[in-house]
Amino acid sequence: MKNYFLFLFFFSFSAVLFGQDTVLVSYQLAKQHNKETLKAMWKKNKLPQLFVPIKHDVDIYEITYNGRWIDGSMRKATGIYYVPKGASKALPIMVFGHGTEIHKGRQISDDNAQQGICLGSATGGYYVLYPDYFGIGGGEGNHLYQHAQSEASAIIYMLYAIQELNTKLGIVTNDQLFLTGYSQGAHASFAAVKALEKLNNPRLKVTASSPMSGAYDMSGEQAKFMFQEYPRPFYLPYLLVSYQEAYHIIDIDNIYNIFVSPYDSILPFFFEGERTHGLWELNKILPKIPKEAVKKEYIDMFLSDPNFPFTTRLNENNLYDWIPKTPVQLCYCKGDREVSFHNSEKVYEEMTKKGKKDIKINNISSSLDHNTCALFAVMATKYFFDRYKKQGKNPKMKDVPPFKKMLLGILKKKIEKKYLDNNKDKAYM
Repeated sequence: MKNYFLFLFFFSFSAVLFGQDTVLVSYQLAKQHNKETLKAMWKKNKLPQLFVPIKHDVDIYEITYNGRWIDGSMRKATGIYYVPKGASKALPIMVFGHGTEIHKGRQISDDNAQQGICLGSATGGYYVLYPDYFGIGGGEGNHLYQHAQSEASAIIYMLYAIQELNTKLGIVTNDQLFLTGYSQGAHASFAAVKALEKLNNPRLKVTASSPMSGAYDMSGEQAKFMFQEYPRPFYLPYLLVSYQEAYHIIDIDNIYNIFVSPYDSILPFFFEGERTHGLWELNKILPKIPKEAVKKEYIDMFLSDPNFPFTTRLNENNLYDWIPKTPVQLCYCKGDREVSFHNSEKVYEEMTKKGKKDIKINNISSSLDHNTCALFAVMATKYFFDRYKKQGKNPKMKDVPPFKKMLLGILKKKIEKKYLDNNKDKAYM
């Protein structure tokens, strides 16, 4: 049965390749930025143009498209498309996978940090895709958290939708494709790299990827957080509810019955229906040790039975047991308490053991936590991609240019001190 669904998964992509499907449903020009409005935004957010130069005006489109769901049906998904204007030559495409969201609905906002990353990349010379994944934004159905197949499908079908839109808008891109993302977005973008390389579509060849602070070792390093105090206890119920929908991992009609009271009655308000609640609300009410929200009998099965379906499915969603054909940079911070840096180390160790050469592991900081790490991981990714953008297929995997590296080092030390003084994991973006 598993092989059948894999065949269906990749056949559906091939059908699009040969023109048997149209996936773009609708598009709307939602916002426009010129260089002056971007300069004002950079000034407001204290973002130096030295690090993120403003080169292009940017049009922002709201996109709705059809993508192949895990059962083979087509399902609507949404995303944002950032289009740089006035380029004198064809530019590359970049996909940015966003971090964990639990609520439906999403606005286009100048105050959203991750959308700001996309905007900064677009004005710097990339056509940027910001997929909502299935079930987030304006998409249909429920979102499957940390589920590699549906993450990859949402990204790849958005790439197909953008190809259609580019034809309508008269946009010509070059043959470069970069994928990155932060936290869940790292897992999603890396899953898409794996799927794209297996798909081998000549129109969607990956140039390089730079996943940042992702949980790639779902069954190993990341699973350890179930049994210790953890700043994001939502992680376990979100996984269980998602994997129950995807795989029916537990022989039970109502997944919420595996949770102890009062979580069995509280959690449906977060994962069912309109889903208007946020992760921060869920984190406040869950126990600090995630396993304490789950009935002991299910925890015991997870610990004692290596064939327990939840364990088996976590293994299937690990992302280290393959060899990417294209260059990889793994960014992380050793101080990350939300996604262990051992996830990145596991990928690096397993892939280099299998002979992978063009892979770089980049410890951004030994003290910064998950959110404080993000700004510097994004900058490392920018410089990594820019080298391929400027130098072609085989640039040397060097660090940031010396002067900028020095200035970033000064800024990083300042933020490290501030973080260590107040212990607040604030995103500086």
